[in-house]
Amino acid sequence: MEKNITTIEGLAEMLQRTMASKEDIKELRAEMQAGFERIEHLLLAEQKRKIEDLEKRMKRLEDALAV
Repeated sequence: MEKNITTIEGLAEMLQRTMASKEDIKELRAEMQAGFERIEHLLLAEQKRKIEDLEKRMKRLEDALAV
């Protein structure tokens, strides 16, 4: 359980212990960007697969109607 902070020194120590550094934030941003890029790649791949499937179905329909 956290102890109550009663002095400026205690507050400074708590802030020093719990605040993220600029490097931590930069690393987190890089990790988030990589995650977003992976999600974007997966979404684009799924969209491509769906379009290709739709094109195949349209071709089959065209062939069936041409008979």
